[in-house]
Amino acid sequence: MLAEIYVEALLAVEKLADLVWELWDAGVIPDELAMWAWLMIATTH
Repeated sequence: MLAEIYVEALLAVEKLADLVWELWDAGVIPDELAMWAWLMIATTH
């Protein structure tokens, strides 16, 4: 599920999607926050 949302965000704004990925991968933000961030990126651009 997260991977699908990430791909949608990646297609919308690559830099922002990758920034969220880096924060999520480092454990700085939890799954839920990454999901909401990617959804926002994918739906607002």
